Amino acid sequence: MADSPSRPIPAFTPVPVRARKDGWTVELQREFIRLLHVRPNIGEAARAVGMSRRSAYRLRERPGAESFAAAWDSAFALRPPPATTNFSQLWHRALFGKTRPIVRRGEQVGTITQPDDAALLRLLDRFERKDRAAAGQRRSGATDEVPTKSPSEKRPPNRGPL
Repeated sequence: MADSPSRPIPAFTPVPVRARKDGWTVELQREFIRLLHVRPNIGEAARAVGMSRRSAYRLRERPGAESFAAAWDSAFALRPPPATTNFSQLWHRALFGKTRPIVRRGEQVGTITQPDDAALLRLLDRFERKDRAAAGQRRSGATDEVPTKSPSEKRPPNRGPL
């Protein structure tokens, strides 16, 4: 994870909270927002400051958290679009599924492989788009195929029984 964000971290007013040893301090709030701007992942940012994802959401919903919530939202506002998945990656995920770790108490204890129906649907969509494009070319007559005789021209005429 990179330590320098690609865009400046917005100034915000920290959420007013009671002073607690294990609670959200002003410094923790600033670090959480900084981490969100480095890599917009709420769970990772919360764990990095020693808090839970759930407590971060509770802090966001508190009265007086409008500025904090706006700074949080700005981390996701100009986020780059997700990388496109190429055709071979989609095939691999459709055939073999996707593997994700099983984590217990912060340690990986195994993995689980699940079918990736989304990859299969995206593949089907790509095939359907190609079929529609090919059908549109056939209708407009803009094909690269060599013209052939129609089926009726290939068969000799039916003259009945001899």
